[in-house]
Amino acid sequence: MIIKLSQQQIEQLTQLETKNYIKRLHELIVRNSPSLSADKQLITRLKDADEFVSVHDFQNQEVKTDFLIMNAFEPNFYKTEAMQDWLLNGEESTESEYIKYQQIRENLVKRMFGGVNE
Repeated sequence: MIIKLSQQQIEQLTQLETKNYIKRLHELIVRNSPSLSADKQLITRLKDADEFVSVHDFQNQEVKTDFLIMNAFEPNFYKTEAMQDWLLNGEESTESEYIKYQQIRENLVKRMFGGVNE
């Protein structure tokens, strides 16, 4: 049996899947960081960040999730002028520029707190 879905039905399923993904991620973040449970804007920030990664065609699901989690702990980090410039005006895709940013950030944190220099 083959089920044929209209474009509208596919879009509705995609929206439902995104909504469930954000809800599950929100629950995971709050469970692991109870201090964020009182943050009434968290779910909105996650939705906004998800829209950003969708608009800018992030392909890797782990990178998308990392981006949303980063936004939970550093609200609207990607909306600052400096980050907009970094992410949107780099030589590579927005996703690749975010990955580079995270690598640099991780190396800096390691150096600051006595980790291995890379």
